[in-house]
Amino acid sequence: MKKVTVLLLILATTLLIASSVVVKSEGKLLKFKGNFPVIGQDAPIARVVKTDMSIKTIGGKSGRVQVIATVPSIDTPVCSLESKRFDDEIKNYPNVDMTVVSMDLPFADDRFCEGRGIKNIDVSSDFAHREVGEKYGVVITDGELKGLLIRAIFVIDKDGKIMYQEIVPDIGMHPNYNKVMNAIDTAELL
Repeated sequence: MKKVTVLLLILATTLLIASSVVVKSEGKLLKFKGNFPVIGQDAPIARVVKTDMSIKTIGGKSGRVQVIATVPSIDTPVCSLESKRFDDEIKNYPNVDMTVVSMDLPFADDRFCEGRGIKNIDVSSDFAHREVGEKYGVVITDGELKGLLIRAIFVIDKDGKIMYQEIVPDIGMHPNYNKVMNAIDTAELL
């Protein structure tokens, strides 16, 4: 019963957020493909390119809790701090697979990881297949940031169902780390 109550609370919160998604950058509204997967839906399977140029498949059923964080560019201060913070947090969750995805090239992702000591998460690129942006509805479709990804978080349970999503309302803002970590804790209990 406790699991059902928690899932219903998460679902209600997410539906309220998803029904009125507006994302800005420096006060300007961004247009993006907004067909976000909803709570309880199967997480779309997508391919990304890791720092070593290998292909990683994310989403879908994997038997592990997965976290997908999309960011505009690992080279920006907020994206850099977010990735480092999640790397520090995820080390306490050895059974959680977290991937930070941007459109940055794997070479830049590799330099970032080496320079910041990132070891607990994968920093990967959507540049080759562009599947995360399309399947998760997070690709910016116009303006000077066209082709980049908005800042969003998806927590996927062990059965491959989306159980939490957060679309950050301004790409210059951080996600709600406490809510993300609480969703990870809940997903690990299921």
